Amino acid sequence: MKRAVISLGLAAALALAGTLAFDVLGGPEKTAAVAAKGYKTCKAKTNAGKIKTWRCGADQACCVNRTLDTYVCGLPGLGCL
Repeated sequence: MKRAVISLGLAAALALAGTLAFDVLGGPEKTAAVAAKGYKTCKAKTNAGKIKTWRCGADQACCVNRTLDTYVCGLPGLGCL
């Protein structure tokens, strides 16, 4: 049991360290580029035939759900879920 707890703790620590290292490797250039661009305009045709326009962050995806007729911004790095 003790070995399993230590293994899970080590796995969590490595996952956290990997995430932090990935952010450091992206560096300030990526952050500056996103800040410089700021926002983007998303456009899509609604079920009623009209054009829907909304704004998302530069690092977010434009998400459209035709079934529910929703138009939202995705999560950075994950896109539309």
